[in-house]
Amino acid sequence: MSGVSRLLILLLGLLLTAGSVCAELETKLVKRHPLGKQPVDVAQSVSDGRVFVLLETGEVQIFSADGQAQDLFKVGAGVTSLEVSPDGQTLYLGNSNSNELQILTLAYVQKLPVGTSAVKGDANAPVTIILFDDFQCPYCAKLVPTLNQVMAAYPKQVKVVFKHFPLSMHKFAQKAAVASIAARNQGKFWPLHDQLFANYNKLNDAKIRELAEAVGLDMARFDQDIANPALLQEVNNDMQLGVEAGVRGTPAAYINGRQLKDRSIKGFKQMIDAELGKAAK
Repeated sequence: MSGVSRLLILLLGLLLTAGSVCAELETKLVKRHPLGKQPVDVAQSVSDGRVFVLLETGEVQIFSADGQAQDLFKVGAGVTSLEVSPDGQTLYLGNSNSNELQILTLAYVQKLPVGTSAVKGDANAPVTIILFDDFQCPYCAKLVPTLNQVMAAYPKQVKVVFKHFPLSMHKFAQKAAVASIAARNQGKFWPLHDQLFANYNKLNDAKIRELAEAVGLDMARFDQDIANPALLQEVNNDMQLGVEAGVRGTPAAYINGRQLKDRSIKGFKQMIDAELGKAAK
């Protein structure tokens, strides 16, 4: 008997002797979403799990991944189908009556107050860059030269606002954030900011203090300030603001409230120029 014949007999024997496997489908209603209007189509973004529901009234209702109603906006009568890009930033709307495809981009404009945060640039600049940063983050450190180029290119049109977002994986990031606020209280936030990022991979308690001395801080006042719980609370407030705005890592940049995805000099300029164009109208 050939090897192939023996293999076929073996497989047949396994099929005959193997017990049948049965599975029973179990369904579970997770949540009901009262819409008040007839749904026409539904799509979900891969990145954040948001659910987009096209209604018969030509509106789209957005639900968060946990089922909370977020936004409702008009897309026009006659739209009969809905698809969403994996990142949830683009909608593709079909119209069976006109054989037309609409492509709609979505952008959330965050309301991010400047508050007492350190600001670089003209206070009256029409474009505000809100930056959520971590002093031990290598990507944040690498962004500093790019931001300097941006400020040089738009000296009167752009201001940068620094918000703290120290990540838990970085042991001294929170202490560096508090130290920078103490430096801000002495009018030297940006000099210490630059030194902290220049030494982002060397930070510890001694190094932070050494850099504070190097930029000329009154160290008695510095020691008093870093012991003040109000400074740590300010860091925590920045972090809470960032979480609410959708910050998941650092650096995170928002230009006039719109999150910047492309943090290259080209990406900054494209969004800044778009904002300046709006201001000119």
